[in-house]
Amino acid sequence: MLRNLLLVTYRNLVKNKSYTLLNVIGLSLGIAAFIVISAYVHFEKSYDSMYPDGNRIYRVESRFYRSGELTDSWASASNGYGKAMYDNLPGIASYARISWADNERDVRYGDIKYREQRVCFADSNFLSFFALPLLKGNAATALRDINSVIISAASAKKYFGSSAAAIGKTMQIATQFNTNSCMVTGVFKDLPVNSTLQFNMLVSFATAPAWVKEFWYQHNNYTFLKLKPKASPGAIEQQFPAMAERFKTEKPLKELKWAVQLTPLPSIHLNPIKPYEMEVKGNRSAVNFLQIMAYVILLIACINYINLATTKSVDRAREVGIRKVSGAHTSQLVLQFFIESFIINLLSLGFATLLVILMKQLLQQISGDGKSYQLLIDSGLLIKIGLVFICSVLLSGIYPATVLSGLKPIKVLKGRFAFSKSGVWLRKGMVSFQFAASFLLLAGTLAVYRQLNFMNSQQTGVNLKQTIVLKAPSVTGNYLEKVNGFKSSAASLAGVQEVSISGAVPGKQVAMAAACRRYGTSKADERTYDMLRVDFDFIKMYQLQLVAGRNYNPTNPGDTTKLILNETAVKQFGFASAQDAVGKKIWVESLDQEPNEIIGVIKDYHQQSLKDAYFATVLFMDPKLTWVPLKYISVKADQAQLTQINQKLKQTWEDFFPGSSFDYFFLDDFYARQYEQDIHFGQVFMLFSSMAIVIACLGLFGLTSYSTARRRKEIGVRKVLGASAQSIVQMLAGDMFKLIVTSSVIAIPLAVILIYQWLQGYAFKVQITWWQFVVPVIVLMLISFSATIVLTYRAAQTNPVKTLRDE
Repeated sequence: MLRNLLLVTYRNLVKNKSYTLLNVIGLSLGIAAFIVISAYVHFEKSYDSMYPDGNRIYRVESRFYRSGELTDSWASASNGYGKAMYDNLPGIASYARISWADNERDVRYGDIKYREQRVCFADSNFLSFFALPLLKGNAATALRDINSVIISAASAKKYFGSSAAAIGKTMQIATQFNTNSCMVTGVFKDLPVNSTLQFNMLVSFATAPAWVKEFWYQHNNYTFLKLKPKASPGAIEQQFPAMAERFKTEKPLKELKWAVQLTPLPSIHLNPIKPYEMEVKGNRSAVNFLQIMAYVILLIACINYINLATTKSVDRAREVGIRKVSGAHTSQLVLQFFIESFIINLLSLGFATLLVILMKQLLQQISGDGKSYQLLIDSGLLIKIGLVFICSVLLSGIYPATVLSGLKPIKVLKGRFAFSKSGVWLRKGMVSFQFAASFLLLAGTLAVYRQLNFMNSQQTGVNLKQTIVLKAPSVTGNYLEKVNGFKSSAASLAGVQEVSISGAVPGKQVAMAAACRRYGTSKADERTYDMLRVDFDFIKMYQLQLVAGRNYNPTNPGDTTKLILNETAVKQFGFASAQDAVGKKIWVESLDQEPNEIIGVIKDYHQQSLKDAYFATVLFMDPKLTWVPLKYISVKADQAQLTQINQKLKQTWEDFFPGSSFDYFFLDDFYARQYEQDIHFGQVFMLFSSMAIVIACLGLFGLTSYSTARRRKEIGVRKVLGASAQSIVQMLAGDMFKLIVTSSVIAIPLAVILIYQWLQGYAFKVQITWWQFVVPVIVLMLISFSATIVLTYRAAQTNPVKTLRDE
């Protein structure tokens, strides 16, 4: 019997090639989109799943309150938190710290030198805490001694040729302030991409200066706690403020309530980004929306199958009638339709697999480096795909099987087969769902495009063009003199217009904060401010707009102790206006001298992307604030000579800093990279939206074909009575118009809610407008009417004799 059923299935599929092709195309696109989206979502949700006991590991994040109001929330913690919490708060099994302050360092071995990213200090138990094995070396002792370093396998190959050759070698690791000669005591396997912990080298924490190891006033490390089984992170959070009162003995921020938030390790990647984040964050809302999108696309594809199967109902009804008269049981007919569904889904799965391979490469090209849209296909996802395949077979086969197998052969063979009203409404409901889903995807695509266009076209308030940014050199004798000497030499090069030295550049988080307050106010008014170290030329070079006061004057040495605020800082200090702030004084943390005078106020500009609100920023030059380093040398040059000027800068660099690598970037490109993740999301969203709309168009073809088949005799009668083809097309197009309007009315409120929630992730965003919901309706109408006109016009042109001859 099975052989016979398979043979009948084969004949039906081959006989109805266009029907089979449409079904396979629709389901292939749906399954491929589902697999790719699910693999990406699975990857994003897999972050930090490789660490044993990861469900008991929490990152300690700093929070500060004044009068019950949250003033600051940082991803980082101070060096002193870990030990104090372990010693004083119950429920903590162990802790480990990784300090990323000045983690960009010049690393040298012999004549090989590179500027390495993510060279961090780590506790001696860091490897055992995260169960990170070493390819070479002893994990128990590798980070125990002073001047010990463990490096990644990639770094070992880069500097020494192999992991084995690296052990015992000494590397020079330098910052602006010091150089450490560190022995390689271990080589670890390159960290997986889906780990929030990303580092190239770890230096033993014993190497750090003694005073910083338990210091409470530098919040520049990640502290991780491993809780005991059944320990409550909420209870630890509640007990921390009282404990902190015993340790925050210095003046800065003493009046604030110090608190912490314990964030589960697996949640870090998809949580909203905070200041002082070290890793590139994902977007939980986008991930969840994509997952829903995957199921919607698959459901649309299955609905298409049902609708296309319905279009063949007239032909299949006669087949069913004949087979029933010939003795076929209902169970055999049901099995027949499920086998057809299985074969079509199996073919679709095969083609979908090929599409997945192509789409994976396309997504990696879209993401640039291939990391932004990594796909993770493991046993868990394969099981999920298997279950979805079974559900797809059942879902796409159950309606044709139950409806057609239940037909009465006498009525069918007498030509009295008719579609039930309930079936008609069900099919209209399914197509309405397709239209609603397509509307949501079109509206979402338009919203993403508008927001991206807004961010790219918005004035940043700072001039980024024609600027080469050099990363500051590592430690050298007479550091400031040499840096200033290089600046003078660079400024004298032909084609160079401006040169400035600063602690941060646009596109980079300032990352240095200090507690400040207005002169004459109490400690209770102290708040944290971004401290941006600049020179005399910074404001002029970046064309920042002064709204009050004046710029720094290089002919006035006294200006080095003066301050310039941005407008947000003026508001946070409580000044009535920018003009009111000029001439006033403020206290700055760590300065025991007289308070610093404000000489100017600049207009707020976007130091970082439009995702972030303006930060309260203090521009300063005071040489006593040595803990804020100068990290960048900006060179504004003639556009036509950028390449030649860059070569001259490199030659000049070698003269002044032979021990430091020459590293640079073009500022406009660097600034634009802040939006890469949003651009990639928009492109991927548009890709899958297009696929969903193509699938929905196939469903539209099915509905139109069904409507034509259902009303073929009505069309014949109207033709006999003198109706024109145009009037018949208008009649059928009117039904489609009603479906689109109904679907849009249902979908618009949901679209408004989803788009509004997505836009909340941006501090600066477009306004939701009425026309962005009208455009998707118009697009859907154009698509649907085009298909309807073609198919119904063909039906209207049919000779009525052919449709009425059996009446």
